[in-house]
Amino acid sequence: MSFTRKIYFNDKPLILTTDKASYIRDNPGAEAYISYSAATRDNYKQAVVEMGESYVKGVIVEDGSEEVLSDTLQRMYRPIDAGGGIAYNEQGAILMIYRRGKWDLPKGKLDAGENIEDCSLREVKEETGLEQLALGEKICDTYHIYTLRSEQMLKRTAWYKMKGTSADKLKPQKEENILEARWVKEEELPPLAAKSYEAIREVLRAAGLLVN
Repeated sequence: MSFTRKIYFNDKPLILTTDKASYIRDNPGAEAYISYSAATRDNYKQAVVEMGESYVKGVIVEDGSEEVLSDTLQRMYRPIDAGGGIAYNEQGAILMIYRRGKWDLPKGKLDAGENIEDCSLREVKEETGLEQLALGEKICDTYHIYTLRSEQMLKRTAWYKMKGTSADKLKPQKEENILEARWVKEEELPPLAAKSYEAIREVLRAAGLLVN
C-alpha cells in the first residue's frame, strides 16, 4: 500500500509519497506541482524554497521508503504536537474564529504531560469561551511547517469533533489575536471557508462539511 502525507507551508501543499503516479491520478491538479525524487535534506530544503514562490502551486517529494520520507523531515524540523476541534451546537452550527484576517478553527499546542484529547478540549475552550464541551470522534491530522524565533518547526495538529452548546457565552481570546467567535450554519460555511487556510478547508472536508 502506498504512503502519502500532506504538509502545508506558506498555505501550499508539500506532498510526501511513495507513489507519485497514483497521487496525481487521484488528484489531477497535482500535475502542475514541482516534483523531486528521493527524500534527501537538499530536496526538502529546495522544496520549501520553491513553495515560497508565487507561481508554485505545490511540491511532491517521492521516495520508495515511507520511513525515509518521514524520518528525514523529522530530523530537519522540531516536532510540535497540537490539538483543535470542530464544535457543534444543538442546531448543528459549527464554531469558527476570526484571527489575523482569516476564518479559522480553534486549536493550540500540547502542554507538557497533557494528552492530545485534553489539549484539544482545553484549546477550544480557551480560544472561544465555551465551558460545556464534550469530545467526539477524531476527524484527521494536519501538518504544517513554519519558523518560530529562527527555529524551524513541524507541527502536527489532531482534530476532533466536539459537542458544545449555544447557551455558553462566546468569549474570543484576545491574547491569541482572536477578534470574533461565531456559530456558523452549514449553508453559511462556504464563503467563510473561502477566506480561510487550505489546511482548515481540508479539516472541514474531512468532517463532511465542505465538498470542494
